[in-house]
Amino acid sequence: MTGRDVLADLLGSSNTSSQFYYGVTVGLVTNTKDEAALGRVKVKLPWMSNDDESDWARVLTPMAGANRGIYFPLEVNDEVLVAFEHGNIDEPYILGALWNGKDAPPDSNKQGKNNIRMIKSRSGHVIILDDTDGEEKIIIRDKTQNNEILIDSKTDSVTLKVKKNFKVEAQGDITLKSSGDVAIEGNNVSIEANKKCEIRSQNTCTVQATKEIALNCLSGVNVNYGALEVK
Repeated sequence: MTGRDVLADLLGSSNTSSQFYYGVTVGLVTNTKDEAALGRVKVKLPWMSNDDESDWARVLTPMAGANRGIYFPLEVNDEVLVAFEHGNIDEPYILGALWNGKDAPPDSNKQGKNNIRMIKSRSGHVIILDDTDGEEKIIIRDKTQNNEILIDSKTDSVTLKVKKNFKVEAQGDITLKSSGDVAIEGNNVSIEANKKCEIRSQNTCTVQATKEIALNCLSGVNVNYGALEVK
C-alpha cells in the first residue's frame, strides 16, 4: 500500500489521484537499507499505522555529487522533517533531522552563547569546535575519551593524547624540526638505521649512563677530537 492509498483511506476517499499534501510534516525513520545505495530512507508518517511506511525518500544534504559529498546517514527512529514533490505523497524528501524531548542535542547551550559546534557519532566519537572567547580550541576525541587531538589557539599548541600505542608510518621521509627543545623519553628507547646513522651537535653532545655504555662495531672505530678526556 502506497502512502497515497493510506492517506486516501484515512480521509475516506477512493480518488487517490486527488490526494496531495502541501507543506511539511514530521516522520520517524523506519528503514535505512537502501539496496540502490542512494542514501535514501523510509519513514512512518503521522497518518500511517505501525505496519506502514513511506516510499523511499531522498535525503537533503549540504553537498552531494559523484562519489563525494557530506555523508551523515540517518538512523532508524530518528525524527525527521518530510516534504513532498509537488505535494505528491508518494515522492517524499527528507529535509533534515529533528531533536525532541526524547532525543536531546549533544550539547545544552544553556548560557545561550553558541560557543560550541559539534559532530558526535552514535558510538560517541566527537569533533568539537570551541569558540569560547580567549579559549578557542578544536578537539577530536574517540568514544573512550582516552585518545584525543587538541588544537589550542590560546597557547598555539597541539597536544596528542594516546592511552596505548602510537605509530607513525610513511613510505617517504619523516622530519621533526623545532626551534625549541626536543625530548624523547621512555622505558626503552631504540634507534635503528638500515643504512647510515648520524648524530651531530653544534655545541656539546653528552652520552651518559648510570651503569654501562657499550660500543659494538664489526669493522673499525674512528674517533676525531680536539681534546679528549676519559674518566
